[in-house]
Amino acid sequence: MTSGGMAQEWFSAAELAELKLPGLATTKRGVQQLAEREGWAQAVCDIRGALARPRRGRGGGTEYHLSLLPEVARAQMMMREAPAAERMDRESVWIRWERLPASLKDEAQRRLAVIERVESLHRKGLGKASAVEEVVKQAAREARAAGAKPPFSASTVFEWFRRVAGVASHDRAAYLAPEYAGRSATCECPGEAFELYKADYLRQSKPTHAACYRNLERLAADRGWTLPSAKTLQRRLEAEIPLPVQVFLRQGAEALSHAFPHLERDRSSIAPMQVGNLDGHTWDVRVRWPNGLESRPLSLAVQDIASGKILAIRFDITLNHHLVRLALGDTFRDYGVFDSLIMDNGRENAAAAISGGQARLRWGKTPEEEPDGLLKTLGVKAIFAQPYWGQAKPIERSFRNFAHDIAKRAEFEGAYTGHNTVSKPENYGARAVPFAEFEAIVRRELAYYNAQLGRTGQGMAGRSFDQVFEEGLARRPIRRLTPEQLRLCMLASKPVAMDPRAGAVKVEGHRYWSPELGALKRQRVIVRFDPERMDAPAYVYSTDGRLLAEAARIEAGSFDRQSDAREHNKARRDWERGQKLSANAARRLSAREVAAHHAQLAPPETPTPDGRVVQLVPTAPRQAERLGRGASPDFEADWERGVTALLGR
Repeated sequence: MTSGGMAQEWFSAAELAELKLPGLATTKRGVQQLAEREGWAQAVCDIRGALARPRRGRGGGTEYHLSLLPEVARAQMMMREAPAAERMDRESVWIRWERLPASLKDEAQRRLAVIERVESLHRKGLGKASAVEEVVKQAAREARAAGAKPPFSASTVFEWFRRVAGVASHDRAAYLAPEYAGRSATCECPGEAFELYKADYLRQSKPTHAACYRNLERLAADRGWTLPSAKTLQRRLEAEIPLPVQVFLRQGAEALSHAFPHLERDRSSIAPMQVGNLDGHTWDVRVRWPNGLESRPLSLAVQDIASGKILAIRFDITLNHHLVRLALGDTFRDYGVFDSLIMDNGRENAAAAISGGQARLRWGKTPEEEPDGLLKTLGVKAIFAQPYWGQAKPIERSFRNFAHDIAKRAEFEGAYTGHNTVSKPENYGARAVPFAEFEAIVRRELAYYNAQLGRTGQGMAGRSFDQVFEEGLARRPIRRLTPEQLRLCMLASKPVAMDPRAGAVKVEGHRYWSPELGALKRQRVIVRFDPERMDAPAYVYSTDGRLLAEAARIEAGSFDRQSDAREHNKARRDWERGQKLSANAARRLSAREVAAHHAQLAPPETPTPDGRVVQLVPTAPRQAERLGRGASPDFEADWERGVTALLGR
């Protein structure tokens, strides 16, 4: 293929007339007249020389170089001879463009600039061939000044014109992009060797590529394999095994689930006190409790999802359902009741006293006799988030701020423990903050946290959590609790059986009874009580929630829609299932089989010392005396002669 991709570069006037090209006459005389007007016979190119030459063969005449032809004629000629596959459709060209690296896109723009310079000179009256020559010479001068070779030739420029002939101006760059297929060749590697390499690498021990390659080299030396470079094998594995499959085989199912994009929820459609969020947090501060115990406190916070405001917080040594009840009681008393509450499935949240009567994750089916818990009694729908999935609970974002800002305040200097054993500060354990002081500081900082302006989250618009909460409440009626409901909220509940004789009930080592209670039929009942005031009266309810009696102590003892989440979880499960099936196909050998191959290798021989070198071990005195008993007088002389002969002296 020669100039511009053409097999023929020189043509006579008769040949050009027979081609019937646009911009040219269709007779020999017409072509000759055009050549005379434009001076084809005198045209010279610095690179190619004269562009007209005597015709060889019978008849003589003159031949002209194709670069003298009008652009439309030259482009039509080239397209006639070019294979049909060379010209892709517009959609395919742009798909290819998107996959090109930036360097090739820059080269396409450079080529387009050359074409536009040629067209600019042509519009000013310069012939197309002369314009091309001028642009080529200018580029060559600039390259020589920079100590480089000429970047392109005239034939190359005509080839670029051929590519964009009939192409819209805004599509030219895509058609001018250099051909690029990327790295497509695969490495020459024995199939069994590559399978061993994959099986060795795709293990949860997570060996490095370098270690797996060294292991493979041992087998290759024993079996006579010729291996490509380590980088080539690594590239082939990464090209053939999708990254999610690698994640599953090397990191496990949990890491695979995080490789699926998480569901983003839109909270612009919900109002304050419509959906709440409850979760626990362990503080990175050492606290001294009133009983003298020192530990990191746990808190349970309640957040309004629509505004992001922290509504209530309670502290304890451990998380328990009493802490949940108190935190929710503070929220319901001060702000009202949620329609729905998102929480994880920890035992403190899944306790019957909190979420009884509603289905929970992992803790089994709800018994028929299970009493209605606090949430169902108050008409709050419990939504249990996926375990170990912090993205499902927006309050986790606030906890990160607590750990970075509040826990590191100057008031807690010396008591800060660090987030883990690796991040412990130098003064770890220097002091412990009294709990009352710790609680006061945290509550103060939470007030600042809620009032902080400039929030940039969804729907915040630079306002504070407090402002968004208050403005949202003005558009939604708040459901308040009656004193009786609040009392139930602040009380714990426990199912017990009435004493078969007196009808008394016993809770946490305390007995409660009243005449009204004693008159009832013996049955299983629900007792509601205040665990922090066991001396106060208890309230006895039937299992279906009816108040039966009040009993005094007689003996002191020492986002509201779940459809999106369901569809998202189904998609994720289907995706994980597919990745796991792919993983089974990707790793054909187990770790045990890989180990069996290495067990077949003979260990390297250990060199033994030269047997000709002998060291005489002297005999202990007592042994010499024992051996010498009964020996001939010449024993020592004979012994010396024997040893000398043995050593070859």
